[in-house]
Amino acid sequence: MARTTRSTTALTVKDNAQHIWLAGLGALATASEEGGKVFEDLVEKGAKLEKTGRARLEKVLHKAQGRARTLRGEAEGALGRVSAPIDHGVATALNKLGIPTRKEILALTRRVEELTRTVQTAKRRPAKKAARRAAK
Repeated sequence: MARTTRSTTALTVKDNAQHIWLAGLGALATASEEGGKVFEDLVEKGAKLEKTGRARLEKVLHKAQGRARTLRGEAEGALGRVSAPIDHGVATALNKLGIPTRKEILALTRRVEELTRTVQTAKRRPAKKAARRAAK
């Protein structure tokens, strides 16, 4: 009787081991079949999440850019209001010291250029007349 119990137990262990082995193979087959589907589902969900995330990011970015433009405009206006009196004060001080303004310097530069052209033109005329006289 001891032999029968041992051989029955050995058969039961062998059968259980066989079942475990087959269950493992079945799990592997299921994982390889379902793994592709799961991967595709994950890719699809990731694409949807990326699309909504980009939309949200673009919305926030657009709003931030609008706010930055508004703040830049306000800052430029404030700078103009602050710098105008300072510019006026500096111009007044420079005028009292006899230092010409930019406009005055530009006007003088233009006038000097005009005079230079006039002098050059006047120099060419006598040279042409002298050349004509020498040719006669």
